[in-house]
Amino acid sequence: MNKEKFNIINKENINKMVIEFYMGILFEENEVSRIFKDKLGDDIITTQWQEHITLLTNFWAMLVLKDTNYNGKPMKKHLHLGLTKDMFHDWLDMFYETIDSLYEDHLAKIFKTKANEIADSFMKMLSL
Repeated sequence: MNKEKFNIINKENINKMVIEFYMGILFEENEVSRIFKDKLGDDIITTQWQEHITLLTNFWAMLVLKDTNYNGKPMKKHLHLGLTKDMFHDWLDMFYETIDSLYEDHLAKIFKTKANEIADSFMKMLSL
């Protein structure tokens, strides 16, 4: 049975998307998941993870809803992680899978466009 997909974007379902994405990350065994587990641990209920989920919920709400609760500097946090082009492709694949499972196609496209812009920007800044 297929679950009903979101037909609007709001902060509540962005939060659900972020949680689902990172729950998936914790079950993966790849370089992307290793970085998250090394930095935040492997238990999503910790304070570190909860702060990260709130931060990323606000980040995506800023990008797609023009919400003003995000004020971070994402590039700075990623500079010294040893990221590779393949890691960005893996991240995008995992993100797309989450987005496709939660949002109707026309809304999923909004997130995918933003995710591609982020990945392209980061790879350019990291000279990948």
